[in-house]
Order: sequence, then structure tokens, then C-alpha cells
Amino acid sequence: MTQQNRRFEVKIPIPLNRLHNIQAWLKTHLLGFEESFPERYVNSLYLDDAHLERYEENLSGISFRKKVRIRWYHDLVQAEKAKLEFKHREAGKGYKVTFPLDFDLANGQGRWPDILRVAHKSLPHRGQLLWGNEQMPILVCRYQRQYFESKCRRIRATFDQDMHVFDQRYHTSLNLRKHISLGAYVLMELKTDELYERQLSALIGSCPLRPSRHSKYVNGIRMLTWY
Repeated sequence: MTQQNRRFEVKIPIPLNRLHNIQAWLKTHLLGFEESFPERYVNSLYLDDAHLERYEENLSGISFRKKVRIRWYHDLVQAEKAKLEFKHREAGKGYKVTFPLDFDLANGQGRWPDILRVAHKSLPHRGQLLWGNEQMPILVCRYQRQYFESKCRRIRATFDQDMHVFDQRYHTSLNLRKHISLGAYVLMELKTDELYERQLSALIGSCPLRPSRHSKYVNGIRMLTWY
């Protein structure tokens, strides 16, 4: 099990016609942002209960809320080194609790009950307890991510593009037949530990665009509902 320190996470959607300007702003900032990790695809299976309580929490924006997801990288079907993540947010600060788990999308011919049963059994006891009623696969989100970090190593920035989702709500097996785009924009996220709130605020104040609330899970459900 891994638990992060509490951190601030600010999200800034970028219209495609402003992307070059925002990237230039970040790379020329006095904090000296540089690429910190190779670009890669990120895949997340979002889980919820029968009443979509995690969705409702995030939609309403209440102070304390969480998301439950299984995350893996690179290939969409070969889910190697997957982790179960509990992402908590309280009063503007967030932290994640993660557990490695067995997550074989080919198990049981891709049937969700078989895949999730094996995944649940592979967790330690605490992970099984934390994984409460969020047993329903809702959507798979996939995007391409770039990673940057300031020279002082205190602030991290990511750019997510080509964001799209696959609906799993009415499927007993993994559904990758049709995807829906989250829109023609790129999402920048700025992150730092709670100790460096002042530096993050100064950085945001110099950004040509303003932050806004954004949830890939919430936006994904909206797009699947509309289209």
C-alpha cells in the first residue's frame, strides 16, 4: 500500500488554439519547467456503486469526496502493473491511497465479474475493506500524458490530450468497441505538496488561463449520456 502526502491539484482546460501559448509560458517560466518523464498513455477504469454516489459527490463539488479507479499505463488491453487507487479530496487538498493488484482483462473472456473477483482477492485485507460498494465498472478513460517538473522539484505539471472514454455501464464484458471524445481541448494539471501552496498560487497567477473544476469521470458520464 502507498499513501501520498496531501497535495494541491489545479486543473486548467486549454483550447487547442491556445495550447502553444500555454506550453511556451510554462517552459519559459522562471521556475524552469523541464520534461520529467517520457510521454505515455494512461488508462483508468472508474468504479462506482449502483446509485453512482461517487459521481454525485464529484458533480456536486462537496468538500469531502473520493473516486475509485484501477489505473494502468501504455497498452489498453494488456493491463500490466495495474493499481487500485482511492483518490480523496477534502477542503481543496487531495491524496491517493494505492494498492497493486492482479488485473487481467483477458480473464474469464473479459467478463467483468470474473476480472473484478480476481482483482479483489489479490488485494491485502485493508485494500479489500477500503474497496466498499464501488463494484460496478462505469467507464474506461484513456489519454496521452506529458510530464514536466520545476527545477526546484516542488511543482509538477502534466498535459493530457486525446481524452476519450468507453462505456462499461451496460456491458457484462469489457467494452472497447466504441469510444467518445471528451472534447477538443487539452487538460493541464499543476500539482504540489501542501507545503508549497504559495509557490503554486504565484504560478497560477501568472498563467494566461484561469483554473476551473474538471473531472474526467464526471465529464465522461456526461458525454456518454448525451451521445
